[in-house]
Amino acid sequence: MRIGIFGGTFNPPHKGHKRMALEMMKEASLDKILIIPTFTPPHKTAPDLATGKDRLKMCELLFSEECFEVSDLEIKREGKSYTVDTVSELKKLYPDDELFLIIGSDMLLTFNQWREPQKILSMVTLSVATREEEISPEVLSAYAKETLKLSEGDYILSRMSPMECSSTEVREMVKNKETLSAFLTDEVIGYIGKFDLYSAEYPEYKALLREMLDDYRYIHSLGVAESARELAEIYGYDSDKAYKAGLLHDIMKNATKDYQLQIMEKGGIILSQAEKNNPKLWHAMAGECYLRDEMGITDEELLGAVRYHTTGKAGMNLLEKIVYIADYISEERSYPDVDVMRRLSKEVSLEEASLYALRFSIRKFESIGGIIHTDSVDYYNELIIDKFRKEEN
Repeated sequence: MRIGIFGGTFNPPHKGHKRMALEMMKEASLDKILIIPTFTPPHKTAPDLATGKDRLKMCELLFSEECFEVSDLEIKREGKSYTVDTVSELKKLYPDDELFLIIGSDMLLTFNQWREPQKILSMVTLSVATREEEISPEVLSAYAKETLKLSEGDYILSRMSPMECSSTEVREMVKNKETLSAFLTDEVIGYIGKFDLYSAEYPEYKALLREMLDDYRYIHSLGVAESARELAEIYGYDSDKAYKAGLLHDIMKNATKDYQLQIMEKGGIILSQAEKNNPKLWHAMAGECYLRDEMGITDEELLGAVRYHTTGKAGMNLLEKIVYIADYISEERSYPDVDVMRRLSKEVSLEEASLYALRFSIRKFESIGGIIHTDSVDYYNELIIDKFRKEEN
C-alpha cells in the first residue's frame, strides 16, 4: 500500500490543505493519506492554538472521505512534534508499505535543518507540492539533488496553482467576523462557531476552559457569559466584566471531587456539614479559590459571583445577581420554566427572577429529599421581606 503522511498544525484545517492532499494523492498514486495534527509545533509559537481535540475534530470534518484517515498519533504523544519521531512510529505500524511524506515547497527548502533529515529520507519518499509560483520546479530539483543528495526516484514534485489561503489569515478573519466560506467548509465553520474558537474575547481563558471542561459545560459557559453581558447592559453594569464572570463561573465544574477539595483546602475554605454532604456545591467554592490562588484574579466582585452562582446569598451585589440568573437562562437551557425565567429577568427585575429561581430549586430539592443550603434560604427570605416592604409602601 502507498500511504501519504500529511502533518501540520491545522489551526484550523482549510480548503487549501485538502486541495493539496487530493493533488498529491493523484500525483503519487496514493491509496490513502494519514492526516496528523501536531501537538505542539516545534519551530513556531502559537498563542491562539486550538486544543488538540478541536483540531482533530475539524480535520475529521474536513477530510471526511474514506481515502483519508485522521490520526491522533502526535496529539497522544504530546510534547513537541518532530517528523522523524512520527515517521519512525509509522514505519513500525506499516512495515511493508511505502510511505510518502507530503510537504510544501517552502518546507523542502529548509528540510536539511529538520531533526535527522537523512533518517527521515531513509524511510519515506518526499512528495513536494510546488505551491509558490516564484519557486520553480527546476530550483526545487536542484536543491533536492545538490543539498539533500537525492536522486530522481527519491522525491516527487507536483506543480499546482497556489490557493491563497493560510490558517493565520483564517484565524484573523474569524476574529473580525468575516465571511469564511471561500476557505473553510460549512462543517468546519459551524464547529468554530459552536465552540467560539479563535475568539478575540479572552482567548487565554477560553483556551484554558476548553482544556478543563467537557463540550457541554464549555458551551454552557459561553452561553452564561453572553446572558450575563445582556443582563449587564439591561441593568447598567459593566458588560465586559459580567461576560468574564459568566465565562469563568463553572471553571471547576468538571474537576474531580478530590481536586476540588484540594483547591478549597488550599484556599482556606472550611466546609459546613451541609456543604460536606452536597458535593454539587463544591465547584462554585473551588472555582473562587482556583481563580484567586491559581490564576491570580483578585477582583472580589467577580470572585463572589463565581462563589455564589449556585446558591445565591443574602446581600448579593449586582454582578452576583447577574451571574446567578445568567446561569439559569443561558441559551442552551431547556427546562420547562426557562422562558418564564428569561422574561422575568429581562422585563421585570433580577429580584423577581431570583425569587422564581429559588422557588423552582427549593421545590426540586424537596421532591428528592435534597439539602437546601442556608445561603439559598437566606436569599429567599431576604427577597420575600423586600417584596412585602415594597407592597406595603
